[in-house]
Amino acid sequence: MTDAAATRPGRPRADLDAVISGTALRLLARDGYERLTMGAVAEAAGIGKPTLYRRHPSKSALVASVLVGLSRADRFPLPRDTRQALVLLLGSTARALAAPGALTIMGSLLAQAGRDPELTAAFRDTVFRPQHAIVHATLEAGMRRGDVRANVDVEAVDAMLFGALLARAVLGEEPTQVWAQRIVTAAWPAIGMRAGDA
Repeated sequence: MTDAAATRPGRPRADLDAVISGTALRLLARDGYERLTMGAVAEAAGIGKPTLYRRHPSKSALVASVLVGLSRADRFPLPRDTRQALVLLLGSTARALAAPGALTIMGSLLAQAGRDPELTAAFRDTVFRPQHAIVHATLEAGMRRGDVRANVDVEAVDAMLFGALLARAVLGEEPTQVWAQRIVTAAWPAIGMRAGDA
């Protein structure tokens, strides 16, 4: 397909962006970040390279855009009960990790840490920081309501919950909603307000 055909009138920009993102995600899962090329994405998406570069000036920018899309894919209202909210948040991450190619993508991007500052910053800002912010806000709201202990180490709880889930995936066991429930249940005695706590 020529570049002119790819951008012909009648093809909505949102549709084209979705094609580019989906293609980049598929190739990223198959080939990893280092072997991914802008030319390969353009060819597989059926567009010209100028069209791709007008939207994403570099490979890092393209992958960052894909990651932003993934980070927004599974948002939902959280219950006021902190324990239930943590199970839902962990379950959402479990589904993301269980998606085809997810671990390949994550491993490939982590392997670039220190080599590509733009990509590292995008990975941190679009994947990790939003997740941390939601977990921290959930725990802090629980403290205000009184179902989470006031002296809980929020950073440590965040690392403990999601690190445990990632460990299951790295060990080759598919992370599931059941594991999300088990992890939160095991950690809750260190998080939740107990009888006699001030």
